[in-house]
Amino acid sequence: MNTNDLKTAAFIAYKSIVRGNKSTLVFTIFILSLSFINMMFIAGILKGLSELFPQVIIKDLSAYITISSQETPRVKEFILNQSALRAEIATIPGILGTTRRYVLAGSLAFDKDKSGQYKRLSSSMMGIDPAEDAKIMGIYELMKYGLFLSDTDTDQIILSSALAGGYGNLAPSDLGGAQVGDKILVTYGNGIIRTYKVKGIYSDLMGIYENFITSKEAESVLGVSDSASQILVTLDPKRQSLENYRAQISAIAPNLKVQTYEDFLGAFGGFLNALNLIAVIVSVISIAVASVTIFVLIYVNAINKRRQIGILRAIGIKRAIVVSSYVFQALFYVAASLAVGSILTFAVLYPLFLRYPLDVEFGAISLYFTAGWVVFGIASLVAAGFLSGYLPSRIVARKDILTAIWG
Repeated sequence: MNTNDLKTAAFIAYKSIVRGNKSTLVFTIFILSLSFINMMFIAGILKGLSELFPQVIIKDLSAYITISSQETPRVKEFILNQSALRAEIATIPGILGTTRRYVLAGSLAFDKDKSGQYKRLSSSMMGIDPAEDAKIMGIYELMKYGLFLSDTDTDQIILSSALAGGYGNLAPSDLGGAQVGDKILVTYGNGIIRTYKVKGIYSDLMGIYENFITSKEAESVLGVSDSASQILVTLDPKRQSLENYRAQISAIAPNLKVQTYEDFLGAFGGFLNALNLIAVIVSVISIAVASVTIFVLIYVNAINKRRQIGILRAIGIKRAIVVSSYVFQALFYVAASLAVGSILTFAVLYPLFLRYPLDVEFGAISLYFTAGWVVFGIASLVAAGFLSGYLPSRIVARKDILTAIWG
């Protein structure tokens, strides 16, 4: 088709839209706008949720990088001289801070009714430096009841809500409802027994199942000093890649195990993939709804105007021009609906969710969009509009001129 043919097709499309039923036009644009909003909104929520999980892992479990004690050439229980190692790691450009943790295995016992009948549960205790830990990790922000630890606490413990019991968590077993102020008996793997007062309980809907004591208390139990089971590292991910940070830390401590938060995603990886798949399925359904809507509209419109199409053909208007006019109509509907849908999505819903995110126990979910996904959504609807305008008009325009004129 040449330029004049395209102008003619555009003119016919313009006249058809202007002289058409205005309520049908508005309703069509409304339906197509909803399809675009649905595609963007559902995908945005699911992608926002998938973005939240890595943040939770970084904030509450592993930081960006976790350094663990030596495994080769022979296993060592602790990282020795941890303060010197952390000082050296801090010289790497982009490192924002570090903190240490002790990991202790043990058994918790709680006598809820003070009857001498203890409920016992195996779990792990994390020895932390509370002030340092709070600068890097977010456990202190998850406190549900009571207070977070202070550096001088040696006879107090922070319990996981899942293990304490009675806080809405679906843990396979718990202590039966331990509360702030209760006494917990802890038997460590080396045989040492300590009694702790519950200072606080943190929300553990993520199923971390860890309890916290101070590093000072952990060193007393273990008989060590200036050591660590783990060193957690926070950093600026925009400064360097995670792999570069890992490589530099490994160069400083070649025998230690260095892992990024991505290594800890584990089973969450499948869950995140499922969320992305759901987002794609919802998008495909939205595109299908838009396609069917346009197809039906164009087809019914073309059927009702068969005589007009026949007359246009009789006076010399090419079949391709007639088909193109309906394609232009379909693209107009898509363009108008994309304009309305984009305004409602990016100027209304997106700012609204930024200001009032969807709060869940382990974080806040906002709408999350990538440029690629937005381009994909727009391009998909445009392609669907083109095909949905071309196919039905092509079917009707193929009829011979006399059949079209006589209906």
